[in-house]
Amino acid sequence: MSILEGALRFAGHLFWPSACPFCGALGTPACVKCLLPLLSPPLAADLGGVPHEAGGLHEGVLRDLVLELKYGRNRPLGVAMGRALGRIFPKPECHVLTPIPLHRESDRGYNQSMAIARGLSLEWEIPVADGLRWKEDRAAQTSLDEKERRGMPADALLGRGNILAGKKVTLVDDVSTTGTTLGRAARGVEAAGGRAVLAVTWTVVPKGLKPC
Repeated sequence: MSILEGALRFAGHLFWPSACPFCGALGTPACVKCLLPLLSPPLAADLGGVPHEAGGLHEGVLRDLVLELKYGRNRPLGVAMGRALGRIFPKPECHVLTPIPLHRESDRGYNQSMAIARGLSLEWEIPVADGLRWKEDRAAQTSLDEKERRGMPADALLGRGNILAGKKVTLVDDVSTTGTTLGRAARGVEAAGGRAVLAVTWTVVPKGLKPC
């Protein structure tokens, strides 16, 4: 770590107290170098022609980090998680990174997938485009069983204007359970005139396990 980076971290800690839970470094919710050993790729899958990469299984410490990101509203943690993913996976050939949007009725106030996308953007130097929206109100996926998840309408996710038109898109989400949301997002990208070339998530849920 450079002297300047160390000074900035310390200054950040004075105003927004935080420390890496793994090494205790001040001014950061988690060090990228501490997150890297926790990841266990490759966990590649295919979403109807769209490659899917995940950092690890949704259990243990990786799951705990997702819970802190989502319910602790810890945006800086999401950025660090995204940066870690950006270092273990090669930079894709795409124009934009597009996070899965929050459900319309969500009261969380921020999109954890956007935070991860911001981190990926810093590593890959690919811009983030908030190019998808939910067509209608829908219960959060964590509240649904597997059959209800897979029953998501084919057009559940739509493009925002022409943001994705003519673009190669990498989709970003925190967790993949059945792959349904990412698959519907890929359809939404296509309907908007773009093409999903990759999906990246922090974790993937082992079959038969219900996420939190």
